Amino acid sequence: MQIKNKQDISLILDNFSNFAEWDAAGKKLYLVFADKKRGGQWTLMSYEGDRFSVHGVGKDYEDAEELFFEERNQVLSFLWDNRAALKSAVESSQVVSA
Repeated sequence: MQIKNKQDISLILDNFSNFAEWDAAGKKLYLVFADKKRGGQWTLMSYEGDRFSVHGVGKDYEDAEELFFEERNQVLSFLWDNRAALKSAVESSQVVSA
């Protein structure tokens, strides 16, 4: 899989259930990928109604709360900035589910 533009990321979001795990307690889908800037991991979460959020955690940090994206373009931009880690996580999830 290649991520050449934000349209490719939009396609991942449209098919998020194919790559993500289900959290029954939180009633959300989630995908974990590397936070290369801070040396930890991001968790991208999808809720009913096409709402997305992220939360970061690492050895020396933990975000106080989830950051909800107000617009789809915001999540696209965030994922574009983290596209290498996203690509790796999506490819790993496809191997597990295959």
